[in-house]
Amino acid sequence: MKKIRSWFAGYPLLWGFALLMGGLFLLDICYTSNPYSELENRKLKQKPAFSLAALWKNEYSKNYEAYINDQFVWRDGWITLKSVFESALGKTENNGVVYGKDHYIFNKLLPGGMAEDRPNGTGFGGDGEDTASLAAVNEAQVARNIGFLTEFAENYDGHVTVAIVPNSYGVLTGYQPGFLPNVDQKRAIGEIQDALRDSAGVLDLLPPLAQAAGERQVYYRNDHHWTTEGAWVGYRAYCQSRGLPFATLEELAPCRREEAGFLGTYYNKSKNFNAVPDTLVWYDIPVDQVTIDGRTEVLQSDGSTVPVTGIYQTEKFATRDKYAAFLYGNNGITILRAGNNKGKREGETSRVLLIKDSYGNCFAPFLTYSYDEVWVADLRNMTFKVSEVVAENQFQDVLVLYNFDTFQGDKNLSRITY
Repeated sequence: MKKIRSWFAGYPLLWGFALLMGGLFLLDICYTSNPYSELENRKLKQKPAFSLAALWKNEYSKNYEAYINDQFVWRDGWITLKSVFESALGKTENNGVVYGKDHYIFNKLLPGGMAEDRPNGTGFGGDGEDTASLAAVNEAQVARNIGFLTEFAENYDGHVTVAIVPNSYGVLTGYQPGFLPNVDQKRAIGEIQDALRDSAGVLDLLPPLAQAAGERQVYYRNDHHWTTEGAWVGYRAYCQSRGLPFATLEELAPCRREEAGFLGTYYNKSKNFNAVPDTLVWYDIPVDQVTIDGRTEVLQSDGSTVPVTGIYQTEKFATRDKYAAFLYGNNGITILRAGNNKGKREGETSRVLLIKDSYGNCFAPFLTYSYDEVWVADLRNMTFKVSEVVAENQFQDVLVLYNFDTFQGDKNLSRITY
């Protein structure tokens, strides 16, 4: 008995560690699985069903490991603790994003020449696997997307404008860490514009955004989108390029609303413990009618539906994913009808077709001051081609609005072709 007591007393750290791990194991057994992580803004893995076939193919063990990694007890707290330790060690990047000045977080997107072709796919940065540890520009997809836009513009009997929005690291150069080897967006977007210039109108948004950045916040600190006021800068530049009247920020001031505590996609990647939340701005712009995919209700991810009562799903402002409030998220065809058009002509109905990624969600409401109807198309969720929309409706303008990071890798632009 004395030997046993002596053995216990001689290894206190070992027994303390064993008790800790045993306690966590018991807590894990009793822990109820969560379907969704608010911190990471994603669905979590659920316990896989056991079968001998899955066990034999080594599928069950992999799925169970993914389930355990997603469902261990106090997961959000451990993630935050990891961020604290990494910051203490001086780490300036995490999970594909880097930390800049004034609490800005930037995405990493390297030049396409850093990609490595392999028999089992494409990898980056010498990771040795078919999954990328470092993201690089997909130059082949850029070329394909330029071809899709060229085909559409050449076959469409009307004016088409293409605007590739630079991302925050392409504009806020003074806030970036000096070592960030990202793609030169000015050059990359310029090459896209040059390739499209003969078939479509091109709008360079980098100069107006760079100028406005000295006056107001045009990108979020911890999200990949431009801010609503950044979107307004793009809206003003577009209207000026088309000779259209536009709403000034002074005119919009009575509609201005703020939502504090916005932590976006870059934060979800980095889990930076000392991140400074952004204030999300939106404008309560009046509309006469909003339809989404021909309906006045929209389907939610859980299978339920919510009524469409305006431009924004205001309940989302109370959640972590506040940006999802704009246009009720990403849907197929959203139509905004309003009486705001500053250039309204009696007996005429002016329409614009906005083909967009999620950058267009906070941009689209401003267009109601320049057109009677704003048709918003998200190719990721459309069940038909754009050619069917333009064949059945008359549009004064078509605007294709994509941010560069999305454009260089998007595989849905093939739906824009005839």
